[in-house]
Amino acid sequence: MKLIFLHGLGQSAESWKEVQELLADYPSEAIELFPSGVATYQEAKERIYQRLTVETEPFVLIGLSLGAALALELSSYEIPNLQSLVLSGCPLKLAGNIPFYIQLLIFKLLPKKVFEKQGADKAFMVGVSEELKTLDLTDISRTCPYPTLLICGSKDKPNLSSMRSLHKLISESQFQIIPDGPHVLNKEKPKEFVEKTRSFLELLK
Repeated sequence: MKLIFLHGLGQSAESWKEVQELLADYPSEAIELFPSGVATYQEAKERIYQRLTVETEPFVLIGLSLGAALALELSSYEIPNLQSLVLSGCPLKLAGNIPFYIQLLIFKLLPKKVFEKQGADKAFMVGVSEELKTLDLTDISRTCPYPTLLICGSKDKPNLSSMRSLHKLISESQFQIIPDGPHVLNKEKPKEFVEKTRSFLELLK
């Protein structure tokens, strides 16, 4: 079974390096969502979809944050070798989500140099966030046909309620909370993330 990783907004494929090393007994690939020339969520989604449809091995799609939302959205597409999902810190519905709108407003007000210090581009971050304002994965979750592991850090308060709702909506789902875990579990709690993921992968064999 191959593992394919999708990173969060503001991250890169490199963000999965430690997780991949800890799961080295599984073949894996971390895909760059926004390489040069890909500047929107829709472009990234189409590019990743095209990549996944030609995957020749059975695989598990593992996503964090934006990558998790993308993985869940793609689960409604025809992807021959997709076997299951691992979703971490996944938003369920950003349409009408006031905290998300406030975050977007803050993004717009912050000076460019704040983003540059984090190695990010303000126009890009704002642009993708604007696209996500209408995101609603409720219907897709209800019809998701794949065994799904849901992981969330206990400190990731904005996403805990979303993940609990996803657990209720996705019929074949497990929900695991990582104590003292933040949002970016792949970077801050890789060992704990791998422990939960490995247990799930063992069940798929």
